[in-house]
Amino acid sequence: MYKKILVPLDGSELAKKALEHAEKLAKTFDAEIVLFEVVPFIPIYGSPELVTPLIIDEKQKEAAERYLADLAGELRGRGHKVTTVVRTGQQVAGEIIDFAKESGVDLIVMCTHGRSGLTRWVLGSVAHKVLTRAETPILLIHLKR
Repeated sequence: MYKKILVPLDGSELAKKALEHAEKLAKTFDAEIVLFEVVPFIPIYGSPELVTPLIIDEKQKEAAERYLADLAGELRGRGHKVTTVVRTGQQVAGEIIDFAKESGVDLIVMCTHGRSGLTRWVLGSVAHKVLTRAETPILLIHLKR
């Protein structure tokens, strides 16, 4: 049923909890796990003649790649097929949705941080955006902090 399971991560312990569920599903369906992280880029606006479209914090990107590689090593050690993807972008939810569609993902497994009220309004909810916009089935894990 599931052959490719996408697990979006952000480096937090809470997001990492989705891996437990993804592992069980991957084992059951002999599916590949795709570990995915979005490194935000910062648009820089200057004079009209010199507009730098983006600056990517290379150290942040390298840290994300190392983080995913370490997790992938652990999962491979337990017998899973794993790939890692680091993308850059301003809209994390959009990057997750686009990647899922482009790469033929069968299921997205992710945690919600459980923000509500003003915090959610100000920061938005990546999980909510993915849930309402993605065409791919989603397993959303809600854990208390």
